[in-house]
Amino acid sequence: MDATVLTALIGAGGAIAGGAVVGPVVGHLLGRRMRSAQAALADAQVDQLRADAVRIGQDVYQQITADLRAELERVRAALQDAQTSLARTSAEAERLRQRVVDLESRTAQLERTEQHLSAELRAVQGERDQLRIRLASREATITALTGQVADLKIQLASLQPAPHAPAG
Repeated sequence: MDATVLTALIGAGGAIAGGAVVGPVVGHLLGRRMRSAQAALADAQVDQLRADAVRIGQDVYQQITADLRAELERVRAALQDAQTSLARTSAEAERLRQRVVDLESRTAQLERTEQHLSAELRAVQGERDQLRIRLASREATITALTGQVADLKIQLASLQPAPHAPAG
């Protein structure tokens, strides 16, 4: 055999045999690197997921905080409205209470006035009745005296001589 052919056969055999030896070694080395790269990728994905979870948590926290602040403002506004309404209602109630006191005072005053006027009315009615009795008595006296005057005029007329007719 020629040396070149022999070298080619050995090289080819080495390449074939070396492939059998080098292949698993290279495969092993490549597998380790691949696993290491996959582990690094998995770690990076975990880190990314953690970062996403933190970001999502912050977003949720911010949204909840914004919602709570909005709700707090709504409740504060409602409280302010309720306090304003209470103040108006209290003022109205106080005004009505004062009006009731005024009306009760006026009613008491009118009742006293009514009692006084009722007593005065009874007194005036009693005086009127007395005056009616006196008037009736006076009218009876006048009627009696008028009758007596008429009787006296008749008597006087009968006592006077009749006028004589003039001669002539």
